[in-house]
Amino acid sequence: MKSRLLSAAGVSALALAPVLGLAPPAAAAVVVSQCSAEQRRELDTPGFNTDFNIHVCVERDSTGVYRSEVRFRWNESGPNKFMYMKVHSRLEKYDVVVKGAVCDFTNAMDHEYGNRECQTVWASGTPGLMTADATLVYDIAGDGLGERTQDLHGSPAI
Repeated sequence: MKSRLLSAAGVSALALAPVLGLAPPAAAAVVVSQCSAEQRRELDTPGFNTDFNIHVCVERDSTGVYRSEVRFRWNESGPNKFMYMKVHSRLEKYDVVVKGAVCDFTNAMDHEYGNRECQTVWASGTPGLMTADATLVYDIAGDGLGERTQDLHGSPAI
């Protein structure tokens, strides 16, 4: 009887070990962040015009990793207003693109209100004049004008 209790206790301890021993790694803290002023845009869309509030930011964390982040918030959108809405996010060093990402927010734009972030991450060993930049690329449904772009103001350098 005693040997069964020990083996049951041993199995229980082994079952709990992965749960207790594998905590997720802590996120690195952001130590420097610079963002553009809020950029407001209004697009002439069917029904109410769609309004955007956008910040373009560059950050460096405690491990030396840089990231660009476009904080993208909208209202008065809705289903079928856009053929597509994409944000091109770029991390730049001395105004030369080192990493980029394209975030497709077309499906998210089907909701009247929302917010999203588009991030680009790059690990750098040499700091200096890192900035974030971004461009909106979109096509408004039914306007016959096709693809359009709007360059956004980039972040200050860190």
